[in-house]
Amino acid sequence: MPRSPFPSRTELTLVAAALAALSVGCPGDDDSCGPGGAPAAGITLTVGGETVTYGEFTASVNNDCTISGSGVISVSVHGSQTGGSQALTLCLPRPDLLGVEPVLLVPSRVPPLADDRAMVIDSSAALAAGCTVQKDVTMAPSGTARFVGYCDSGAHPSGYALELTGTVPLVRTCGATMDNVIGTLAGTVAVGLTP
Repeated sequence: MPRSPFPSRTELTLVAAALAALSVGCPGDDDSCGPGGAPAAGITLTVGGETVTYGEFTASVNNDCTISGSGVISVSVHGSQTGGSQALTLCLPRPDLLGVEPVLLVPSRVPPLADDRAMVIDSSAALAAGCTVQKDVTMAPSGTARFVGYCDSGAHPSGYALELTGTVPLVRTCGATMDNVIGTLAGTVAVGLTP
């Protein structure tokens, strides 16, 4: 008996299920939207032999580093030092162009350059013995930021994971003594959305 030119109900159901599964996934991500197993506190900054951790990361549309004429409002990603009030903050001028591919960490600048994707705004920390470090605004960071489970230009309600690898020039202050040091960024952390 020749095969009917019309698809059966079973074939239509299978096609619909496959299309639904494709629509759930994130562009550039093989699994799904959201932070997956990324921890709530997972980004570290190591200065000399001392390491501090940042967590409680949130992303919000703040218009802090928007590229003029892009038609896209920038997003700020902010985390706090665990057990302290110091901050690690990035600004994303083009959240619509981010995906799973790593992007370069760049310094904070006004206005942002057209190809800036992840600007390091703040990288401060409280260290032992009353010392502190702050980002050296005269020097540029190096390394990359990667956004995993990143969907809907970062606006998906489940959030995503942020992975940082690189270095940031810092000014360390210990009482009246100041010196220049390099901090090493590493780790992965969950990022939630602020309404």
